Amino acid sequence: MSDTNMTSDDDTSLFDIDTQQFYASQFWIFLFLIIPSMIFALFALYHLLRDRALRQALHNHIIIILLIINLFYQMTDVYLVIHYFRCYQSFIPSPTFRLIWGYIDWTFCTLQYFLYAWVTIERHILIFHDHLLSTKKKRLFIHYVPPVILTIYCLLYYAIVFFVPPCENTFDNITTISLYPCEFYNATFGTYEILVDGIIPCFTIVISSVALLFRAVWQRYHMHRQIQWRQYRKMTLQVIIMSTIYMIFPFPYMIINFLYLCGMPPDIGAEFLSHAIFFPYYTLFLFPIVSVGALSELREKLKSIIRFHRQRHIVGPLKNTKVHRVDNPDFVR
Repeated sequence: MSDTNMTSDDDTSLFDIDTQQFYASQFWIFLFLIIPSMIFALFALYHLLRDRALRQALHNHIIIILLIINLFYQMTDVYLVIHYFRCYQSFIPSPTFRLIWGYIDWTFCTLQYFLYAWVTIERHILIFHDHLLSTKKKRLFIHYVPPVILTIYCLLYYAIVFFVPPCENTFDNITTISLYPCEFYNATFGTYEILVDGIIPCFTIVISSVALLFRAVWQRYHMHRQIQWRQYRKMTLQVIIMSTIYMIFPFPYMIINFLYLCGMPPDIGAEFLSHAIFFPYYTLFLFPIVSVGALSELREKLKSIIRFHRQRHIVGPLKNTKVHRVDNPDFVR
């Protein structure tokens, strides 16, 4: 243990005071968010998988997958990040460990963005073009195949990037969390990564969500589709609510990166990017919490649990008071 502490002190000297303070604040933010996030993820998964109607609803399928990936990501990658913020080093700083950590970090973070981007697109189909899912064959190609393709792409793409790269990764830089692949230092590959795997899914989420809101309002008030509006209002609001965390956190970060690709000088917005680098993690932390609030069925179950405990808390003292009054001889007169 003394050797670990000594190593930690040596690693601390690699960072300036501002970086140490920033990492210290991130440690407490991550620690504060991860506990309720995991609780809400387990709560949502329990009820979504236990209730047959919720489990079979098409609009809940990818939400369930996202919650499972989110929970796995927090139990692996985020736990390592929190440890890094505390000690400035990984548990086992070996090349193999850092490759695996980097693979999990990049793969599942990107996969969550891709899958939720597809959620916002598919919600248009479920609400306005439900005839495209009327048969098993249509559901196979439109509902199931796209997320499978996105998952396979992320798993294979980052496997190549981390485990069979055309360049040689260096492992002597311990001032970076997980591992930044050497392939991304190439201008072409770096541009592809930030554009295809970062900017496009994030912009898709925002644009598709805003378009869904305007489209639903248009159908409601201009096309007089009141029956359809009542039926699909919940699915519209679910996406809008969940998309807000993507609009607040990663979207501004991606806007700056997009402007850099368009030729904006790198010194503009550099300070913002240095502090917003962990915004994607905030999105993942808040996703289970916002999902429970957005899904009315889960929200009602949570309210019923809270009401039950409140009633139990109130009724308990009343019962004790009643027993006390009966047993107390001063009241028997």
